[in-house]
Amino acid sequence: MKRQTLRWDSIGTSYYTGILLGNGLLGTNIYQEDDRTIRFDIGRTDVTDQREHQGTGLSEPLISRPRLPIGRMVLKTAGVITGAKMNLDIYNARAEGTIYTTKGAVEFSSFVPANTNVIYIKAKGTQQEKNVSWQFVAEQSKSPRMNQNNSGNPDTYPENPASTLQKSGTFTVCHQLLLNGGGYATAWTAKKGSNESTMLISVGYDGDGKSDEIKEATTAINTFITAKMPVVWAAHQKWWNQFYQKSFLSLPDQRMESFYWIQLYKLASATRANKPMVDLMGPWFSSKTPWPGIWWNLNTQLTYSPVFTANHMELAKSLFNTLNKNLQNLINNVPEEWRKDAAAIGRISGYDLVAPLREAEKDNGQFELGNLTWTLFYYYQYYAYTKDKEELTRYIYPLLKRSVNHLMYHLKKDEAGVLHLPSSFSPEYKYAEDANYALSSLRWGLETLIALDKNENLNDADRGKWESTLEKLVPYPVDDTGFMIGKDVPLSSSHRHYSHLMMIYPYRLINADQVDKRELIEKSMNHWISLKGALQGYTFTGAAAINAMLGKGNESYDLLNQLFDNFIKPNTLYQESGPVIETPLAAATSIQEMLLQSYGGKARVFPAIPDQWKNVSFDKLRAEGGFLVSSNRENGETSFIRVFSTKGDTCRIQTDMKVSMVSSDKRKELAFTVYENEGKMNLSFSTLPGETILLAAGYDTSKFNILPVKATIRENWSWGLKARTAAKIK
Repeated sequence: MKRQTLRWDSIGTSYYTGILLGNGLLGTNIYQEDDRTIRFDIGRTDVTDQREHQGTGLSEPLISRPRLPIGRMVLKTAGVITGAKMNLDIYNARAEGTIYTTKGAVEFSSFVPANTNVIYIKAKGTQQEKNVSWQFVAEQSKSPRMNQNNSGNPDTYPENPASTLQKSGTFTVCHQLLLNGGGYATAWTAKKGSNESTMLISVGYDGDGKSDEIKEATTAINTFITAKMPVVWAAHQKWWNQFYQKSFLSLPDQRMESFYWIQLYKLASATRANKPMVDLMGPWFSSKTPWPGIWWNLNTQLTYSPVFTANHMELAKSLFNTLNKNLQNLINNVPEEWRKDAAAIGRISGYDLVAPLREAEKDNGQFELGNLTWTLFYYYQYYAYTKDKEELTRYIYPLLKRSVNHLMYHLKKDEAGVLHLPSSFSPEYKYAEDANYALSSLRWGLETLIALDKNENLNDADRGKWESTLEKLVPYPVDDTGFMIGKDVPLSSSHRHYSHLMMIYPYRLINADQVDKRELIEKSMNHWISLKGALQGYTFTGAAAINAMLGKGNESYDLLNQLFDNFIKPNTLYQESGPVIETPLAAATSIQEMLLQSYGGKARVFPAIPDQWKNVSFDKLRAEGGFLVSSNRENGETSFIRVFSTKGDTCRIQTDMKVSMVSSDKRKELAFTVYENEGKMNLSFSTLPGETILLAAGYDTSKFNILPVKATIRENWSWGLKARTAAKIK
């Protein structure tokens, strides 16, 4: 993991060049504010305004329930900052370094303990920098939307009271009250030595006026102090080191390998199973954002997309807990007469998921059909990858039914008996009847409900209705360029979103296994990315994933390199007007798609490896059916595949390896079926819970190990801020 460390040869001067630390709730972003100021931005994910909802406008949640800025702790230097040497060790989730000035230097180290809501900063000065000086700068408790001329902003906006500074024992507290009686408090204390200072910061939050935010913040710091630094650090280190043991991958491209590991680091810094879901920024909030809320027409879905294959199912729980906790609001988002069995969500919400979706309100493309169903695709992935039947029957299946029912309520039958969807918005593009975004969501939802009812013997009385609807549902609108936006609406101008291609990816209703559909897939994708002008970062992640499904590793690799070259910032963040966290995380998913694809009950090992990648390895990547898959590729050939069965199910594997050995660690003999197709071997075998199956091309057991591969492409690369020419590019 040492080679994944981010390094800074100079200190960043912006949000996108800062050092990111977080524990799933509390976080900081470290960068230079001016010639003599280092800033530690303070963020806590759930610090939100709690005003009464006013109306149903698209941007209404961004006024009533937005994220709120907290402030920053700044370290003032005596001299002018001249340079820095810093690093972020993601294996131990700790930043450290030296900042040089005209009057000396400041050494610092910082971390946010995995199990304690405190930001720890230790600073030590030399020469005239020995008197380490801190100052907290509070930000105005105001929705960032109100600082911008956005449509939907109210004419009158009662502001929250000004913050106050006060003492509470040994702590200084910046207390911010909210109009609803709640509030938040930033508490800090510094222990000073002759030439050093240790700063401890915490944030308490009370959303409804029923708890004590000051007490929460000060108690967190007292807990840290009482536990002693070595104990807190040991627990923190243990948490992070164990986190990385869940899965492993190693690539010959050092830039791409480090990028992947950093995305896992960012996810675990941004959320945990029992913490708030990730919005567009996680704990690294910026008051300059135009988007202080949650978006449901791409951002949420892409953010959570890598957790399943990465075998970090626990991180997905923050999203699913949010859905389940706010079920009634999802129900209330649909018209009253449908609430008995339907649910939905509009484009934007706060953490309460209030985002009404009504056909009569189409301003600003508000009427998007399919957002909740697309989100539930990932909740279903949780079931497919874990086989957690209790989660399925208690939460996933009932909510998926409600989501599909909402789409079905909108269906209208024409004279020929064909069912159509009304005009709805295809995200980021235009309105269209029979929009492919909505149609593919409905079709995936119906097919999934039918399959679940069949496979899990649920005996649902609605199954006949679903099958009849599928039979009569209008086909996807297609023209000579491929899939259209919808009926009579071709894709005629540049479009960053793949909203019209959802049946290809991620739903894979139309996929590469369907030989007769490959031409349509390629035509649709090539037309989409040929229209330049509006393409953005996640265009490249989507196109890379589709190419990977087609087995085109070189094309996937090229698209991801274009993304890295043109869109990804030095600390691996991404920007469109403001910070948006989802695109780099979606790129991690696209990398996974090159190594392991799992859909349709089959795991495809190394389905899209670029020609340049001669050696690749991965360990314990998760596949459908609850299988943990490990494999190694040497000199362009797969040498073995190891499958661990967590639940005991039939496993189907596709590989380019000429399998000559299949063995089990629990059975002397293992029955399997095999057939060859298009140069790939397809094997199927039953498994027992806890059983490991080994597939190999030979019998040399010394090769059956997963080891890091040697970097041969950009081998000296590290993310962070530096002269990029120092990276050796081949």
